[in-house]
Amino acid sequence: MKNKNLISRYNPRIEEGLSSNQVKERKKDHLSNKAKLVVGKSYAEIIFTNLLSFFNVTLFIIAGVMIYYQLYFSLFFMIVLIPNISIGLYQDIKARVLMGKLKVMTAPKVFVVRDKKMSQILSDDVVLDDIIVLKNACQIPVDGIVLSGSVFVNESLLTGESDNIEKNPGDIVYSGSYVVSGSCYIRADKVGEECYAATLATKAKKFRRSSSEILKALKGLFRTITAIVIVMAIFMGVTFFLQRRPFNVDLVATIGGSMVSMIPSGLYLLTSIALTLAVMSLGKKQAQVQDFYAVEMLARVDLLCVDKTGTITDGSMMVDDVIPLSTYGEDQIGQMLINLINATKDENYTAEALKKYFKVKPDKTCTKALAFTSENKYSVATFGKNDSYVLGALEKLSVKNKKKLEDMSKEYTSRGLRVLVFGTSSDVIRNNKFEGDVSPIALIILEDHVREDAIETFEWLQNSKIGIKVISGDNAEAVSTIAKSAHIKDADKYVSLDGKSLDETYECAKIYSVFGRVSPEQKEVLIKAFKNQGRTVGMTGDGVNDILALKRADCSIAVASGSSAARNVSHIVLLDNDFSHLPEIIAEGRRVINNLQRTASVFLVKTIFSMVITFIFTLISLLTKNSVVSFPFETNNLYPWEIISIGIAAFFLALEPNNDRLKGSFLHNVFKKAFPGAAMMIASVLIIFGLFWLQSSDNFYVKLFDFNTTASLACLVFNILSLVVLFQVCAPFDKFRRKVFISVTAMVLTLMGYSAIMTYTGHYKYSLLNIDYTSLTLLTYIIGLVVIFVCA
Repeated sequence: MKNKNLISRYNPRIEEGLSSNQVKERKKDHLSNKAKLVVGKSYAEIIFTNLLSFFNVTLFIIAGVMIYYQLYFSLFFMIVLIPNISIGLYQDIKARVLMGKLKVMTAPKVFVVRDKKMSQILSDDVVLDDIIVLKNACQIPVDGIVLSGSVFVNESLLTGESDNIEKNPGDIVYSGSYVVSGSCYIRADKVGEECYAATLATKAKKFRRSSSEILKALKGLFRTITAIVIVMAIFMGVTFFLQRRPFNVDLVATIGGSMVSMIPSGLYLLTSIALTLAVMSLGKKQAQVQDFYAVEMLARVDLLCVDKTGTITDGSMMVDDVIPLSTYGEDQIGQMLINLINATKDENYTAEALKKYFKVKPDKTCTKALAFTSENKYSVATFGKNDSYVLGALEKLSVKNKKKLEDMSKEYTSRGLRVLVFGTSSDVIRNNKFEGDVSPIALIILEDHVREDAIETFEWLQNSKIGIKVISGDNAEAVSTIAKSAHIKDADKYVSLDGKSLDETYECAKIYSVFGRVSPEQKEVLIKAFKNQGRTVGMTGDGVNDILALKRADCSIAVASGSSAARNVSHIVLLDNDFSHLPEIIAEGRRVINNLQRTASVFLVKTIFSMVITFIFTLISLLTKNSVVSFPFETNNLYPWEIISIGIAAFFLALEPNNDRLKGSFLHNVFKKAFPGAAMMIASVLIIFGLFWLQSSDNFYVKLFDFNTTASLACLVFNILSLVVLFQVCAPFDKFRRKVFISVTAMVLTLMGYSAIMTYTGHYKYSLLNIDYTSLTLLTYIIGLVVIFVCA
């Protein structure tokens, strides 16, 4: 970028804008609004997390030492590790490319004036001094100066304050804020990193990361395991040093076997791959996940807050009836309404329905207008000095004969129709408010179209133990009726929040299921109240009035057709705007997290087993000064357990469909399943070695085992018991888990059988598992079976 003092500035006319040559010059000087695209992990992060994690580096070092000592058959763990790393790199890179494409699809667009023409471009392509058109629900892409028009903007993403601020010619608007109502032309005064939002490093242009329990749990778990592995390695090193043991092949095999068995490297990789596959799967379902760990929060959602429009209904709206209340005919009413809409520049569903119904052109120019907002729930335009047109909700206006009109409207709201009052007033807008008396001209009856798949969608959600709360700005009774038509439970428990304080709103959250006439601030309070009830809250929204609630929710879901501001603060964006995808999206999240919890326990069984056995045997070796008694197993001994019973089984179990609701904390659920299996494994080894130490004493005259035989028998037992652990993890069995268990069992037995054949035929060094079957007798096999029976 050029030095600020050397940048030539342009002041183009609104109707002309910059010329093509001026735009090219700006881009050449790097004076565009182009920002770094956030698409999940960077390539450096992908390489680091998949290749250079502590566990992988440790395994590479162990492999290097084993290669030096020519322990080639002990390197089989690398044959699995390297493809796994490759798969992880491929999946992460593929997911990054996919997320990049999805980001481009949903990238914010703005209207600019260039070469005397208005065109739509990506916000990244805006250059310094561009003339930009801002409209309702538009997120402001740059810092700019208002040249013409008037807008109300919300700067909550920058300041945290939700008040709407009026911006008139000469005022500055900031990137990251968004237009609540009105329209204007601005000149881009600062772009890219020079913008106020960028200097504050706010979250305005990017989503906030979800609060992932799994991420926190895994980080804490891996830090703990890392510390234990280091301490154990030092403990073993000190013990061997005190015993003056030479650093030879046997010692390398012992230490390597211990450390490799303690490291659950596959768990980290499996988590990364599972989440990556989930993101890719959701991408194919037209759901853009803006944070890998949002998948977890999605899976934990047990309460979903939805709006009526665009969720229960498809967003299309049509005029059902126009009920005159004065001498004005329908044609005159239509002309007045179109003049009002033209003056306020409203582009919401109501405005579109009215324009489609009346099909006339405006014929008046206003002096001042106030566009519709979720807070006011009315729009006003003043023509001349004292001639105002008003359209809005009865509850929000001072209308003559209000009680009579409310009684008339009940007939329609009870049928799920929306009722607006249209009238005139001799009062005008003051301080961005309209508080005058309104003479009613007509009631406008509008009809929403309920989605064809709404009933099926909400029944699935409710059958999956997900509660539904409907939060809308419309009349509470009308919203309740529509919610009933979609088969939403407790839809008859509705309340209007019009005029209620935030404290009253909080209390209403404990009682009702349908909320009408809700302001943006009240939406946020409702989400907060639900979370304080212990619920994991999902929130769907599409407008700027939803932003506060979307930010407060545990998992926020927006639609691509909604406001860019709503998309930018949401965890998930529905690219095809179809909420009927929610069931399969939630099911995908539940599948991933449930299966991660199931399979993580398989990895931790081995980790706990290895840590405890290493500590016990090293301590005994230190106390007895017996250099023979140390970690009794080599890396090869654990291949059936580590590669097949854990690695292959976990991979396939992670792919299983699973729509069970998540309960409890991740670590608690994992360790609850891991500890019994680890205890069983530890007990089997201690029983077998206990018999060895017992029969080795001077008081025991029958010598059944030597150390080699004991270690071989223990290897056979814990490899068989690894199938028992897998059996417990798979239970209760279904068709898929039954196939996985049978296949894994067959592979384990085949590998152990192959090893036995190679040993008995004199090819011990090719047996792969380094188990000396020739030292085992019929009696030792029987003892092994008894130990398996007792421990299982």
